[in-house]
Amino acid sequence: MAFTLHDISASLPPEKNRADGLWTRFVLRPLSIPVAWAALRLHFGANGVSYISSLFSIAGGVLFSMNGFWLPLWGAILFNCFSVLDCVDGNIARVTHTASPWGGWADAVMGFVAYTCVFISTGIYVYLRGGCWLVLVIAAVTASANLLTRVAYQIYKNIVGEEAHGSVSFERKLAENVGITGFLMPALIVCHFTGGMIFIVAFNLLFYLGGCLATIIKLARKISIQSANK
Repeated sequence: MAFTLHDISASLPPEKNRADGLWTRFVLRPLSIPVAWAALRLHFGANGVSYISSLFSIAGGVLFSMNGFWLPLWGAILFNCFSVLDCVDGNIARVTHTASPWGGWADAVMGFVAYTCVFISTGIYVYLRGGCWLVLVIAAVTASANLLTRVAYQIYKNIVGEEAHGSVSFERKLAENVGITGFLMPALIVCHFTGGMIFIVAFNLLFYLGGCLATIIKLARKISIQSANK
């Protein structure tokens, strides 16, 4: 079946559109619609696009970790391509009605890979230009904090079910605007030109480490209250 651009656009539920961050809603979603159309014409499925997006993030991390100007720039561009593809796979799954538990799991894992590639490569980027090994530690702590937050949330979700979404709705909205489908990716290109990459590294540390601690404490309190009420 041949899907039109309108079919792909109309498949996005209004509630999901409202839940998207600003960068996703006004930039990534519009860009992802023609890309999804082209992918469907080439007979790519949603899972196939998810796998390809992971290659983009890994290649972006490798290039962004190199010295010079042009290779890191291409790395930042690949990171931004990943962000678009991260919307494309969902577009395809919805319009073709092929969403599945495997697809959701694969998409989440590819997102974890992308976050790790971005955090580690930005640390290496700053290290190569300043020689301070501390930024490598900061990058590793940031990546670990992000993964720990997600693991803690998944365990909490396994316990309480779908009501977990409401428990961290503010945090999820904030992460949508800041993370790999938010303003982080275009900021990499801007800071590559302006020389402000250290500010991204510092901001990520504060945001994700602070978010990790706040989320774990919040979820622990909720579990404690639920346990006490039983």
